[in-house]
Amino acid sequence: MKKYMVWLISALMAVSMTACSNAQKKDTKDQAQITTAAKENATQTEAAKTTSKKEKNEKKKDKKKSQKSKKNSKKTKSSTAKKKETSTTTAKKKKVKKKKTKEKTTKTKNTKETTKTTTDSKNESTVQTAENQTTEAKQEQSCEFLISCKTVLSNKSALQSNYQVPAGGKIYEKKMEFEEGDTVMDVLKRTGVDIDISKGYVAGIDGLYEFDCGKNSGWMYRVNGKFPNYMAGKCKLHDGDKVEWLYTCVRGDL
Repeated sequence: MKKYMVWLISALMAVSMTACSNAQKKDTKDQAQITTAAKENATQTEAAKTTSKKEKNEKKKDKKKSQKSKKNSKKTKSSTAKKKETSTTTAKKKKVKKKKTKEKTTKTKNTKETTKTTTDSKNESTVQTAENQTTEAKQEQSCEFLISCKTVLSNKSALQSNYQVPAGGKIYEKKMEFEEGDTVMDVLKRTGVDIDISKGYVAGIDGLYEFDCGKNSGWMYRVNGKFPNYMAGKCKLHDGDKVEWLYTCVRGDL
């Protein structure tokens, strides 16, 4: 009985030990499975974390790229806008420069025209002044002019023509105006008295000729009391001169 009991106990002990070992094995397997599952979960978690990190990084990169692209687009837009503004500003400046250039050219033309007009007016005024001065100078120049045959009155017996001697022997007496450069002959021609000129020599005045009152008779002229020794057409007058055309019958009667 005791042996049976011992065998039973030992059997029970063996069964229990087997059960315990099986339980331990199961626990070990379960623990191993749990550990494997935990590792897999951890791996998956890490993979998921890594993936999420990668995704985050990619998202960040995408965001950065988008931001950069936006910035670049903004920059390009701003640069384009600046270029447009610069082009418009340049165009405006060119227009302003063209306008200024046109205004300058117009002003220059107007200035030139004004200068020409002023110069022309000055020249005209100068010419007019010169003409006025010349006219005034011409008007101021005058001489006393006398034509006389007084000597014939003392030599009527020798007169061989029908010439009628005027009263006092004065044929013409007047203050004559003349221009610069005029000669005694020029003024004589302007008196209106009948004159006979032959080769620059005065042969007769008022119908009274040389040799009409003697072989030495004829016309002579005197300027300021002196008888020039050249023809009247070469004797130039000066302002205030006294010119006398005198008829001589004999030497020494003048």
